[in-house]
Amino acid sequence: MIIPYTLAFGASMMAGGMNAIAGGGTLITFPTLISLWLSHLISNTTNTVALWTGSLLGAIGYRAFIKDALYFIKILTTPSLLGGIVGAMLLIYTPESFFNIIVPFLILFASVVFTFGSRISKYTSRLGYINAFFIQFFTSLYGGYFGAGMGIIMLGSISALGIEDIHIANTVKNTLAFLINLIAAVIFIIYGEVRFDYAIIMMVGFGIGGFLSSLIAQRINRKHLRLGINIFGYVLAIYYFKKVFL
Repeated sequence: MIIPYTLAFGASMMAGGMNAIAGGGTLITFPTLISLWLSHLISNTTNTVALWTGSLLGAIGYRAFIKDALYFIKILTTPSLLGGIVGAMLLIYTPESFFNIIVPFLILFASVVFTFGSRISKYTSRLGYINAFFIQFFTSLYGGYFGAGMGIIMLGSISALGIEDIHIANTVKNTLAFLINLIAAVIFIIYGEVRFDYAIIMMVGFGIGGFLSSLIAQRINRKHLRLGINIFGYVLAIYYFKKVFL
């Protein structure tokens, strides 16, 4: 059992780093758990239960930007929790095949929004809290259900709401991702759909990766970081399109 646990730890540490900077870490951990002979459902729920440590420590790593991010965190907390609950319940009671089909469309949409976020923010920001509420609710619903690429989607939404500084956006994203993952994890634990041996090991990996990467990201040129995140989003979308339709 040492090798499977080592693989799960290594994958979660790498994924925690990706999630802290942009998102998409589940793309690594979810298939890793499946390769370790866990079912799709258990792989998904176990991954979600482990995710919250990476999001929390990633948010702590961006604590220097918390003051500027606090307003957006406050107005988006309620839809994040509601969406996380609905998404987790959907996973428990509905087939995952439906969401697997729309995953590439969601990620592609988020990447496009992230690319043109600064241009469209002057239009979307006029809709204020109502617009932010529904965008975050559906993003959180998706995150509670599956979550692969949720960070990309959330960064796109946040950019469209008028946050152009990537580090402030990451602070908001990591804090909200922590809330979404935590509430979904509680539901999955209640329903007993979790492999705790893997979840505990991956919590440590996600935490280490999330904290270290959040610190490293702040030393990277912001334009280069934004470009890297955008490229990763399109690559992630292409991957899922090929996986679902080819």
